[in-house]
Amino acid sequence: MSTLAARNELIEWIKSLDDPGLLSTLLGIKKAMQQKDRSEDLSADERRSIERGLEDLRKGRCISSADFWAGHGR
Repeated sequence: MSTLAARNELIEWIKSLDDPGLLSTLLGIKKAMQQKDRSEDLSADERRSIERGLEDLRKGRCISSADFWAGHGR
């Protein structure tokens, strides 16, 4: 099935829907697909900071939240 044929089939199916729950779900999918990738808004410094954090995690240079708070009075 071509993309055009699939699109037309979906359009006709959506036109016939009366289920508010299903329509809401489909609208949610549409909105999610239209959202901008927020990583594009990160500065170069923010990207480097994230990469450093991920590298620390990969190399085991991290502690659990419980261990952190145990050393900080909680």
